Amino acid sequence: MLFSEKIKQLRIESGKRQKDLARAIGVDVPAYSRYEHGERRPKREQVLRLARIFKTDPNELVAAWLADEAYSRIAHDKMATRAAALLTGLLNPEISESPEISEMPEKQETPVDRNMVSRLGRSAMPHYEQGDAATVMQHIEDESIDCIVTTPPYWRRRSQGTESITATNAEEFVNELLAVMAQAHRVLKPQGSLWLNMGDDTTGGFVQGIPWRVVLAMIDRQGWQLVNEVVWNKITTSPQGSQDHLRKVHEFMFHLVKDEGFYYNDEELRRTYALIVHNDEKGRKRSGKVKESYLQPVDMHGMVPGDVWTIGVQRSGIAHYCVAPDTLYRLPIVATCPRGGIVLDPYCGTGTACRIAYELNRRSIGIDINGRYIDQARSSIEQKPLSLF
Repeated sequence: MLFSEKIKQLRIESGKRQKDLARAIGVDVPAYSRYEHGERRPKREQVLRLARIFKTDPNELVAAWLADEAYSRIAHDKMATRAAALLTGLLNPEISESPEISEMPEKQETPVDRNMVSRLGRSAMPHYEQGDAATVMQHIEDESIDCIVTTPPYWRRRSQGTESITATNAEEFVNELLAVMAQAHRVLKPQGSLWLNMGDDTTGGFVQGIPWRVVLAMIDRQGWQLVNEVVWNKITTSPQGSQDHLRKVHEFMFHLVKDEGFYYNDEELRRTYALIVHNDEKGRKRSGKVKESYLQPVDMHGMVPGDVWTIGVQRSGIAHYCVAPDTLYRLPIVATCPRGGIVLDPYCGTGTACRIAYELNRRSIGIDINGRYIDQARSSIEQKPLSLF
């Protein structure tokens, strides 16, 4: 069944009107009507929105959308059959080499046991899992996580051999991260938020734009929506001796969501922000100097934080390892994870996000491939005497 026929069938079965669907995916009614007649193609993110509305498998609908594109390009060409055979060989080389293609049994995938969130129960203690992020996340239930806050490994900075990303070039790095972000999209609740902290790198002295490559691919291929890009002004960094470019003192924190109805506690965000600024000012007055600046004090009475956060780099006892500053994770969690909600960090390291979630009465899951980091994360939290609930 072609994609256009499929979405028409799903619309009829769901009792939706073209007008409702057009509004939901951000187009006018004539444009949506052309989708159902095969005259135009929606964007990938619109296909994913339709899948959520129809409550159907997004992978199946995207597959139909891709197949429709291929069919429309080759269907009326006299070499279409041969082109289709070549395409099958490229996508499934183990099948194309067999002389008995039609007789090969369909490959059966082992079902994944998804019960990690249910196993959390009502415990306040963070739950940690050692392993590759994309693999471990397969065991998390669909749409069960309220907030994801994470800092993936930096590209080409794996001197300790403890990172789960093995990419050798920028394109591979983006694709490996996208595999994790696809799982993030699946496990995040419709009203949930993802906060992605990323730094850039250079090749031959030229900036590669890695954070934006990743985020734009997430938007174009997976249907994410970008709410804010926050510039983290780190104040100080390691010495940089180059004389032909500026010293890099910032990273990005991207706030991404699945749809417009995301949870956002503006009041709690303002209150937390004001408290951080107030404590920072008190510390500077006591010491007579600035030891570590956290946020630019803009308004002590609750002004909304801007999209440039001045937060000092936090020291770590682990060689060549950076710890995410508390404030960098605290503001996203109070703003976009409700009390009692669940925070996930797929690259948790020594557990900053999970520790802050614990302090803020949120449950949490931390994943890291490095067992030593997991052990340190567990040891950094003391059991609370009472349950959160």
